[in-house]
Amino acid sequence: MKSAPLICLCLGVALAGPAFAMYRCEAPNGTISFQDKRCPEGSKEQSIGTTAPPPLVNGPDDGQRAQQIQRNQEASTRALRKTQLESALLPAAQSALAAHRQACEQELSSLRTRREGTSGRFPGQQQTLDDELATVQARCDRQGRELADRVETLRAECSALQCTAR
Repeated sequence: MKSAPLICLCLGVALAGPAFAMYRCEAPNGTISFQDKRCPEGSKEQSIGTTAPPPLVNGPDDGQRAQQIQRNQEASTRALRKTQLESALLPAAQSALAAHRQACEQELSSLRTRREGTSGRFPGQQQTLDDELATVQARCDRQGRELADRVETLRAECSALQCTAR
């Protein structure tokens, strides 16, 4: 009758289908123990109920399933990017370009007004304002081109993803 619990334990381990190893250890003095770690040095070890983990993908259509999973992930990524472009990225870039153009126009207008006020009276100051106007105009043009390029890049990406926003 002492073997009944041992048989029940072994049967339970076998039926549970564990994905780990179970060890039966017999110490030099004859005591038997069961554990999930390897037996201590000097003990007799017997592996019980070890099973290899099942493969992640198995069967004749493994490649097809993997390809379908990859296509689904790519479609999900495209949908997320499309949403980001439509709802945030493109509108923000367009807004930044419009704000830049407005700020530059105000700054240039202010400089032109100041320059006209010095016309003929202060030639040195007029030259300084001409130089400042040229510098501001060059900076505004450069930044405007960069912002416009960003908008066009986002529009092209949005068009490729068939966005509704333009």
